[in-house]
Amino acid sequence: MNARSVIEAVIKAWSAQDVETTISRCSDDVVYALHISEQAVPFAGASEGKDAVRATLHMMLEMFDYLRFDQRIVGFSGEVVRVQTQFKLHHRRTGENLEGSMRTIFTVKDGLMTRCDEYLDEGLVETFMRLVRQREAANDIVAPPRISGPPASPKAPESTLEPKVCDKACDKP
Repeated sequence: MNARSVIEAVIKAWSAQDVETTISRCSDDVVYALHISEQAVPFAGASEGKDAVRATLHMMLEMFDYLRFDQRIVGFSGEVVRVQTQFKLHHRRTGENLEGSMRTIFTVKDGLMTRCDEYLDEGLVETFMRLVRQREAANDIVAPPRISGPPASPKAPESTLEPKVCDKACDKP
């Protein structure tokens, strides 16, 4: 499998937010690096190894809904694949949206992704996260969205009270 095919499979798995399939396409010593200040977001900087990268991916999904994440391979040569991404992320706790673009450089060896370097506007992310922290500090957060589905059938709530147990003395006034 060539480098482009490997990264196409990684993109497909991550687009489905399938962390385990994404990780399965990585080498044991994989490195994920988000090149922005580590003070901006908890998953900035470098994560090394499958367990650390898995934790980073889960952290991203816990913090953001991916409203748009359009990735396009813009170049590849040997083991290196370059990707341009247009994104719109929805911060779950505050309801704020972060929108922009980034570039990613993937490295592949022996049919597995060994490195992922992501570059985006650090000032944009830092400003956005400052707004998020201010809203969280003021407890200005939003309720999670309701999940649509079939209406629940009406059911009487079960009583949590213990039944009263009486002996003969209870019956007397």
